[in-house]
Amino acid sequence: FFRYMRQPIKQELSCKWLDEGPLSRPKKSCDRTFSTMHELVTHVTMEHVGGPEQNNHICYWDECPREGKSFKAKYKLVNHIRVHTGEKPFPCPFPGCGKIFARSENLKIHKRRREKPFKCEFEGCDRRFANSSDRKKHMHVHTSDKPYICKVCDKSYTHPSSLRKHMKVN
Repeated sequence: FFRYMRQPIKQELSCKWLDEGPLSRPKKSCDRTFSTMHELVTHVTMEHVGGPEQNNHICYWDECPREGKSFKAKYKLVNHIRVHTGEKPFPCPFPGCGKIFARSENLKIHKRRREKPFKCEFEGCDRRFANSSDRKKHMHVHTSDKPYICKVCDKSYTHPSSLRKHMKVN
């Protein structure tokens, strides 16, 4: 059985952090290579990003579009570096989903779409929503309130998507 299992693909991950040498000479890339994402991330965090004493939160990754613009906090720099490394440390816990995310906030948003913690407060309505703003838009369905008005013909709607559909047709 085991001889038929595919071998893991050997990947070589390279650190493209540029040195902070004198401005007069071209900057050199670190170019250390690693066989796992964990090794690369640990290296970048420990060797280049620095510890809590570091107050210069600048990404020096080769060809980074931020061009030396500083982050206000170390964790923001660490999150940003994932753009370069491709690290995605936040997997979806739902069985069979398989999605992974670079930022915990994105995982939280993804989980909310499935969990829908915001229940409609109108008695007898079982609708649930991923966020409070969607629930608020839905609440107009239960009232005579139609706040979304066409500027061309004054027709009004309970939901912005209905107004958008109307605008496409007219």
